[in-house]
Amino acid sequence: MPTPPARTTPLPTRESLRLRIRWVQELQVRLVRDVARRLGIGVERVGLLRWAELAAVLAGEALPGDLHARVPQAESPPLPDAFRLADGQVVVTERTAGRGDGVRGVSAGRGVGTVWDGTGTRPTDAVLVVRTLDPALAPLLPDLAGLVAQTGSPLSHLAVLAREFGIPAVVGATDAVRRFPPGSRLTVDGTAGDVRQGDAP
Repeated sequence: MPTPPARTTPLPTRESLRLRIRWVQELQVRLVRDVARRLGIGVERVGLLRWAELAAVLAGEALPGDLHARVPQAESPPLPDAFRLADGQVVVTERTAGRGDGVRGVSAGRGVGTVWDGTGTRPTDAVLVVRTLDPALAPLLPDLAGLVAQTGSPLSHLAVLAREFGIPAVVGATDAVRRFPPGSRLTVDGTAGDVRQGDAP
């Protein structure tokens, strides 16, 4: 008698859409790398082409003559953890506990380790502490003892990966990068949504 196919539980709609968006982003990154390789230019140079120029180059036209002289736009400063827009300007706001803001667990479990900011030598029991759950941090996830971010949501790509890797993770930890400097000890409880300095019992 043939074995019936295994039943799978569908992902919630929002999480499914977020994963699809991430797949599209990864495809775009691969395409840009492939274009750079084919054209014999650096990946960062591809980003300086205008859309019409990129399409023309891929159709066989020459690269723009001024491409070598173009300079990337300066990076804008990171947005505050909590803000609102007033007349098109970013205004810092304080988090209000009554609105549900603040620390929350996004990947269950408990981990204790040494704070690491993703640069320099990685501790063997690293707890990655960052401002935001940037998808570019995904390669750092394997074997982390924990993950703490000042901003983020349970549906962010990094939170999804943390759950897949079984890494305790919390988001909304106000001023975490400053409060938990690299090298300090930290306990992360992704089930309770709690972060504490030291090796909590």
